[in-house]
Amino acid sequence: MRYLLCCFLIISSLLILTYSCEGPSNHGHEHGDHGHGDHDHGAHGHDDHAHHEAQALSYVIRSENTELFVEFEPLFVGGSCYFTAHFTDRNTLRPIENSQATVRLSSTNRNSLSDKQSVSKTAGIYNLTFTPTIAGNFNLIFTIETSQRTDTLTLENISVYPDKKEAEASNPAKAENEEEISYTKEQAWKVDFAVNKVSKASINDVIRASGELLSHKGTDRIIVAKSSGIIFFQNESIEESMPVKKDQKLFVQSSDDLSTDNLEQQFKSAKALLDQSLLDYERAEQLIQQEILAQKEFEERKATYLIAKAEYEKLIKLYNNGGSIVRSSMNGIVKKLMVSNGQFVKEGDPLITITNNRRLILKTEVSQKYYPQLSNIKSANFKTPYQKETQSISDYNGKVVSVGKLIEEDQYFLPILFELDNVGDLVSGSFVDIFLLTEPILDALVIPKSALLQDYNSNYVYVQVSGESYEKRIVRLGVDDGINIQVLSGISEEDWIVTKGAYQVKMASMSSAIPSHGHTH
Repeated sequence: MRYLLCCFLIISSLLILTYSCEGPSNHGHEHGDHGHGDHDHGAHGHDDHAHHEAQALSYVIRSENTELFVEFEPLFVGGSCYFTAHFTDRNTLRPIENSQATVRLSSTNRNSLSDKQSVSKTAGIYNLTFTPTIAGNFNLIFTIETSQRTDTLTLENISVYPDKKEAEASNPAKAENEEEISYTKEQAWKVDFAVNKVSKASINDVIRASGELLSHKGTDRIIVAKSSGIIFFQNESIEESMPVKKDQKLFVQSSDDLSTDNLEQQFKSAKALLDQSLLDYERAEQLIQQEILAQKEFEERKATYLIAKAEYEKLIKLYNNGGSIVRSSMNGIVKKLMVSNGQFVKEGDPLITITNNRRLILKTEVSQKYYPQLSNIKSANFKTPYQKETQSISDYNGKVVSVGKLIEEDQYFLPILFELDNVGDLVSGSFVDIFLLTEPILDALVIPKSALLQDYNSNYVYVQVSGESYEKRIVRLGVDDGINIQVLSGISEEDWIVTKGAYQVKMASMSSAIPSHGHTH
């Protein structure tokens, strides 16, 4: 009986020990439900415990193409460790799917076996297992293999403890930071979301102004009436800003009802004169061969024919079914329409202005007080009312063409002109906000304006403190060039901040249903 009791106690102890090694917890920090949808981070056989002594480990590793966010319990010999690995493609900012992931421990002389697992049912999330066999410090190596490439990411100097007790003692649970905001990878993958490292760069001091986009001189063509008549639109929808092609029919000009300048009468007269002069010229060729006609008279008949032919060819280009055709002289857009359908025009009257709009002038004017800085202006950024983002003139092959040094009478501002290609959808005549870039400020802490949010009188960004946790930081700002902005205090060069999707993080922080920040591993 005593022997059976001893056996029962030994077996029970082994079962408890085995469960404690292989049954990871919720990592000692609460990641909330995370909104992982169908994917349960506990699907790999984890059990929920009310309390754990060890602090779960959480890391973010990045390569050129891949970001890995991974969570796992401290490693110890004989304990089956479970890794929840989130792989993000840094080029598309989307989860890496249809791939295989591998985890292994590696040192100079020792390697432990790896475990390869296919994609989980939740895109981008891989549940990997591993059982260390040797204590010490190792590199923890993750590999993600897709059809396009294989990427390897390494965590260096990861400790494997001799037993679970020492692992827990070396990684005590920490109190939860209530200021941290949970925003899961699954949430980030659904929107345009990016995190980037804060860095130092040069940014230019700025003169703020407003300006206008104008058509470059020499790119406009005015088409005029070549005869008197009534204008009829070839296409009733013709209007300003409409694109046109070279030789495209724009108008039909009719002079049927005119007693003078009647194109049809001119055409018929020219045709009759041509026919008669051609007969005279052909008869003259026969007579001169027979030496019946003098050379001088032959030349006169030939000249009459050639003049009649030229006049007829000129009119036939204008005349078509009782009217003349007005065509576009180049590819471009209609800048100005100067006639209406059915209007009478005289020969030489302007009908339409077409611009090819390939080269634009960006014009602005600044106060005289900025005169000492004007020689330093080398470039500019600008923002149109119909585009979301501020752009640089360098994006349009832009350059400074004139910095005004002469103030005209009754004028108090200095003109500045830039020239740029219209390679986008810029519209001539648009009014824009301009950031004139002057002296460079070197080694400034610079962030994109897309990272910045405002709250009453304060400006702030979201700093990533772990893979799925963010912290609001108030920042003091310096120069703003419309695209980037200088930060004077509040963040450091080593911080990673949200540069796309900051507003979504703000919404998550305001939600009353925000998760309590804990995967169920």
